[in-house]
Amino acid sequence: MVIPGIVFVLVAILTGYSIAGGHISAIIQPAEFITILGASFGTMIIMAPKKIMKGIFGNLTHAFKGSKLGKQAYLDVLAVMFKLFSLARKQGLLALESHVGDPKKSDIVSKYPSLLHNHHALEFLTESLKLVIDGSVQPEELENLLDSTLDTEKAENHMPVNVLTKVGDGLPGIGIVGAVLGIIITMGHIDGPPSEVGHHVASALVGTFLGVFFAYCLINPVIAVIEQMHAEESKFLEVIKVGTLSFIGGGTPATAVEYARRAIFSFDRPTMEETETACKGAK
Repeated sequence: MVIPGIVFVLVAILTGYSIAGGHISAIIQPAEFITILGASFGTMIIMAPKKIMKGIFGNLTHAFKGSKLGKQAYLDVLAVMFKLFSLARKQGLLALESHVGDPKKSDIVSKYPSLLHNHHALEFLTESLKLVIDGSVQPEELENLLDSTLDTEKAENHMPVNVLTKVGDGLPGIGIVGAVLGIIITMGHIDGPPSEVGHHVASALVGTFLGVFFAYCLINPVIAVIEQMHAEESKFLEVIKVGTLSFIGGGTPATAVEYARRAIFSFDRPTMEETETACKGAK
């Protein structure tokens, strides 16, 4: 809903401005746009090294595309876990080796494209099971390892958001810089006719408007969207963690899946009946 929201904000502001007697052309000041946006991007370059900058653009793209996580994605991952755990219970953990080694060729995982294309979540699941299959990590040590992975994930996700937050917080100040530059120009034409002086003052005030507008109507709302998407992604991994730990700890596949289901946010959580159908039905 990012794009419809931005359109709604623009329509509301411009409509109210026009009704009050303002002229749209008066706030279209290319020099102010270049100053505000250019300075904002420059401050971002100062704060963010290349690897963080890549994450910033990735997050912005993700925010505009929207999250693909939802009830169906959770049903798919619950079904995959149930079938993998059931296979391991019947034939032993070694029976999972081919499925976690090459998920694309797995006759279980390959039937669930939403998980297969979620490379991060799939890697989290398969690598967790690999550690137990190989015997490199004891079941009781797995929880600490998965918690460490999730903590690192959260810290890494916060780094681009932190830069964007600082840019958003600084935009009103950058707008004032643009306004001050406009006033300097105005003072250079102070002996001109009132219409010319008024035009320069209006142009300077556009700088303040743009700084506040970009900060509170665009950047900060988009940051909120990115943070919500990160929370959903972290929750998705946490669901995998809860289900895996339950099974490795001795729970049945059904019990492990139920533990995982209970960890899902209520607005995405499938019912027990939906989960049972997804787990035992053919995909």
